[in-house]
Formats: sequence, structure tokens, C-alpha cells
Amino acid sequence: MYIELKNINKNFGAYKASNNVSFALPAGSLSAFLGPSGSGKTTILRIIAGLETPDSGDIFIDGQRVNDIAPAKRGIGFVFQNYALFRYMNVFENIAFGMKIKKVPANKIKKRVEELTELIGLKGLENRYPVQLSGGQKQRVAFARAIAPEPKVLLLDEPFAAIDAKIRKELRQWLKTTIKKLNITSIFVTHDQDEASEVADEILIINKGRVEQSGSPLAVYKKPTTPFVAQFIGENSLINNYDIFKGFYRQEGFSTAVIRPEFISIFKENEEYKNAYTTEPGIVKTVTFRGSYLEVIVDLHDTELKTVWPTDREILHPNEKVGVLIKKMYLVDSANIREVENEALIADNSVII
Repeated sequence: MYIELKNINKNFGAYKASNNVSFALPAGSLSAFLGPSGSGKTTILRIIAGLETPDSGDIFIDGQRVNDIAPAKRGIGFVFQNYALFRYMNVFENIAFGMKIKKVPANKIKKRVEELTELIGLKGLENRYPVQLSGGQKQRVAFARAIAPEPKVLLLDEPFAAIDAKIRKELRQWLKTTIKKLNITSIFVTHDQDEASEVADEILIINKGRVEQSGSPLAVYKKPTTPFVAQFIGENSLINNYDIFKGFYRQEGFSTAVIRPEFISIFKENEEYKNAYTTEPGIVKTVTFRGSYLEVIVDLHDTELKTVWPTDREILHPNEKVGVLIKKMYLVDSANIREVENEALIADNSVII
């Protein structure tokens, strides 16, 4: 493994920012630290960079323990959330800065900057200053400056946070493609689930200074292993009285159910559908256009549930009566998670006519 953390702990007074964190990432991987604000994501990133010192534990990069190695000598490029460009330097000078510090010959600096301005799509803008650039252009310059000295590892702290939504989406794919082209081991911090899922090979879910779960975006979404991950990932409905729904029963110790939109199917009154026995009457509360689909809030037993409706089907309207089928849910308590299927649905499907 190229980056490895073993039993990392870091406290800021009474606050435990890193709680016995251990993980290993392979060379060339693009990983995301995903979690809510204050979860410890950036602290772990800064510990890898050497900008924070752990209270205990070890950090390895390419097999070398780097705890006692200065940040500038760890071979790490860092892209900050707010660009951190030098406003009195133009694009060329900003990108060249790290190489000048390392006393790289001027002709090699010129060649490298030319390569990078081509890579980031800003060729011809070398003489512009940060104030003359858009947010997306500034972040590309910050990226080029970080990789100019050819670091072994690239760390990015919420790199798209200061950029508007449309440009942010465009930059995600650009970042993934560019990092893969460079084959540089990279980690980026984000609280945006879509961003992490779209860009990263592997996601590490961080909560209260701990790694709750790690794996591919699909694996983490499909198979959450802790109550926090089940509730944090996805657009969920959290229900306490889950036994009011047909096919589900109160299970000892589990006080809350997590129901994802895809666990729910809804049907118009005039539709023929399978599993009629397990479907209950509900009322559409709101319908919100989300581009490729409609987000629907449906009322079932005075409980609001979130699901989706394809845009190519006959439109749904608020106050419309619909059939609602809950296929499964996650039951969670403070420490455990259990996936349960609709028992009525199982029984319904087992009937042979």
C-alpha cells in the first residue's frame, strides 16, 4: 500500500479529531474522505501532509514512516479549499512557485509550466492574475501549482467548495480524468456525496474522528455496515414507528428505520401492478422536478416518505391518491444495523396460482 495510517490519534483539548484511525490506500488510487462538517476529515488530511502532528500512531508513504519528516520533504502536493493563490503573481508565477523554491533550473520551469497550462486548459492565460480568473480557472491553477514539483501524493481539501454548482460538476470529471492521466495517488476531502461517488475509486466515511466504513462508492451505498453510514448515505426517510407499515414488525432493540427512495414503489390508481396485496393507499404531498427524475413526498399513515418517479411516466400531482409499496428498510440502533425485507411481500411472492 502506498499511503498507510496506523492507529492515528489527535486531540484538540477535549475534542478527539482522530480516533485510532487506520487505513491503507494503493498507489495511483483516488480516494475520498466523506463525512459531515467537524467529523475530522481535514485533520486526517493535514496529518498526512505534516501540517498537524498526531498524538500517537504512524504515517507511511511508499513504505517510509514520515512522522518525523518535514511537510516540504514528504513529496506532497496540497490543493486548498480557497485556492490560496498568490494574488500578486500571475498564472505562470503561481504554477512555477514550488519549483522555484526547489531551485529547479529556469528552462525546466518554463517547460513544465507550458505542459501544465496545456493540461489544465489555460494555455495563453499565463500572464493573467488571479483577480482576472473565474473560480474554476483559479482552482485549475491551484491544482497545477500543487502538481508542478511532481509530488508523490496529491491532497485536496474540499477543492470545489468555493465554486458554483455548474462549474463544480464540470470540474469533477476533469479532476478524475486528469489525476488518472497523471497516475498520482490522491485523496480529497468532501461533504458532498455526489462528488465523492462520481470522482473517487474508494470512499472512506469519516464520523467523529473515526473511519466508519470504506469501499467503492457502490459498495458503501449498497451495503452500509454501521447505523451512521446507513443514515448518512443517500436521501433517506428516518422513521420511528416503522411497524405501522404492512409487512414490517417492531424488532427488539431497533428504534429507528432508514427507508431509502429506491426501497419504495408508488403506483397510480389506474395502474395494474404486481403485489397488490402488499400495497397500501397513500397521498402525494409534493412533486419536485430534479432534472432526470421527480422527487416525490408521499404521505402513508400520516408519515412522509421520500421516493422518486421517472419523468417519462404519466405525471404525478399533489393530493393524488397512489399505491405505496415499501420493499425493505434498514433498522438501526446506536450500534447495530439490520436489513429487513417486507414479510408480506415475501409471502405474496410465494403464492403460486
